[in-house]
Amino acid sequence: MEQIVLDKLLEKAKSAAERAYCPNSENPVGACVLTQNGMIFTGCNIETTAPAGSLGAMEVAVVKAVSEGYSSIIAVVNYCENGIVYPTGDEREFLREFTERAQIICATVDKTEQFTIQELLPFSFRE
Repeated sequence: MEQIVLDKLLEKAKSAAERAYCPNSENPVGACVLTQNGMIFTGCNIETTAPAGSLGAMEVAVVKAVSEGYSSIIAVVNYCENGIVYPTGDEREFLREFTERAQIICATVDKTEQFTIQELLPFSFRE
């Protein structure tokens, strides 16, 4: 991925983190999805009192893209100012449905790591 594109996605994810609803963890996370046709969708973590009802930022961004008809995702960026946040096991299974060929990027202020879903989830339910 070109650095200019990555920088734009990181900025969008950072902005999305500002809208996070995270009264439990106080750890705002933002995400950004880039679709094959260039559409960008953002999301933030949304926490509820019951953890099972909470949504990760990546999930929210993917749901927004898919619900608008854009399921060909080529990149997902997750950003947290407090340190890199990797997708949970459930989030990885969710992402597997829509990001088979996508780059998954987890970032913080001074560090960025890139993965494929196969690297994050080598043995999924789909295998």
